Amino acid sequence: MNDWHHHIEQHWPHWKEDLLGGRFFRAQLAVLVGTLLIGSTINGLASPSHIFSGGVTGASQLIVHWTGLLGLGWFYLILNIPLLILGWRQITPRFVAMSSLGTLVSTFSFQVTAQVRLPNMEPLMTAVVCGVLVGFGAGLYLRSGGSAGGLDILGTWVRKRFALPMGVTFNLFNFGVLAAAFSVNGLETSFYSGIFIFVNAWMIDKMQSGFNQRHAVMIITQFPQELSLAIQTRLQRGVTFIQGMGGHSGAPNLIPLTVVNRTELGRLKDLIYEVDAAGMVVVLNTSAVIGERFNSWQDEGYRPKRQDLP
Repeated sequence: MNDWHHHIEQHWPHWKEDLLGGRFFRAQLAVLVGTLLIGSTINGLASPSHIFSGGVTGASQLIVHWTGLLGLGWFYLILNIPLLILGWRQITPRFVAMSSLGTLVSTFSFQVTAQVRLPNMEPLMTAVVCGVLVGFGAGLYLRSGGSAGGLDILGTWVRKRFALPMGVTFNLFNFGVLAAAFSVNGLETSFYSGIFIFVNAWMIDKMQSGFNQRHAVMIITQFPQELSLAIQTRLQRGVTFIQGMGGHSGAPNLIPLTVVNRTELGRLKDLIYEVDAAGMVVVLNTSAVIGERFNSWQDEGYRPKRQDLP
């Protein structure tokens, strides 16, 4: 017990504040709503059509299909237990605690929606609709900082232990699910399950980055001051200068950096061409932007800081 308490205090000193704060309850509410949507889609549409999700959910679907025992939620819980044990010592207790609660909520959601049935559709439409709905549900709680367990834990552990990107772990596991799905109804099942997994990943990405995605733009130009002024006055966007140096010339230069949304990107390119047609533009997609005129910290679920604190 003392070792457990010491581990918590060492790696999660603010556990009381995290578990009692409003952000935690909002995250768990998002997990509940998101997993209820996921459970309804998997139980009501995907499983009856023999289309399988990726990750631990897909593995649980396959086990239910092969054995006919228990239910999707119980197998989801059983498969997550070793992952949670694996993550306890290797990953932060906060992450494991959030994932544990998310796993329990997911188990409840899968079980309570076990009898849900949605209208039948042809297989391709089913795969796409399932991907959109499940991706929306997952993106809903991921944006709020929630977790439903599953491959997040395994991917984080593999990245920490072997320096492999999480995407590699996800892809290898999902490839195994698709290979196993081949035994259900041959290539057709694997094909439509692959579409489901692809659309699901796309939808999660859109939910996390927002459909109105922001772009960070760096401009290497001979006229940084003029370009900065034009961006601020005509686009109403802020500019930050990055101190750079030419690799060939060795001359110091200022590199303007700004962030715009998708609709402003075309106008920014026109403006850059007008000021310096020889300039080089680097456009970077961003997953999130927090700051003035974009999402605030409060939009991200954080409490405003007290002004009297340092």
